[in-house]
Amino acid sequence: MKSWKVILLVFISVTCVSCFRIEQYSPIPKIEFIEFTLKDTLDGLQNRVLNGTLQFAFVDGDGDIGFDTIQPQKNTIFLEKYRFVAGVLTPVELILPLNYYVPKFTPVGNDKTLKGEIIVNDLNENYPFNGDTILYKFYIVDRAGNVSNVESTGNMIIY
Repeated sequence: MKSWKVILLVFISVTCVSCFRIEQYSPIPKIEFIEFTLKDTLDGLQNRVLNGTLQFAFVDGDGDIGFDTIQPQKNTIFLEKYRFVAGVLTPVELILPLNYYVPKFTPVGNDKTLKGEIIVNDLNENYPFNGDTILYKFYIVDRAGNVSNVESTGNMIIY
């Protein structure tokens, strides 16, 4: 009689566990823009500087976002700045590229999917022209070299 109860308990447990399927996501990362904020500040020479903060969500089916801290560090986040010139969206040539390193994340357990939000702080820029319209396009690259979709902050008018 006891073995029948054990078999029934095991059957119910296996049935219940199998009801909880792990949702499958692509190994190619997907990002989604959340917010971009600009804060008016002054640099060390008292020049007007706008400090930008980018926030976006990501999901990666195989969880290989970020890189080890072993040199050389590889960047994960890539931003491109654009400006409207005579109504045409034009890339802005920057002295230093807007690329960012993200440390390696390794999901634990059977589900290797990695989901979360990334916040990039301190996008400091000098904006000498009031009324300029700018935007940033951005994407991420995982350890396998998979490139995510490209997202945009949308147009921002600088005052």
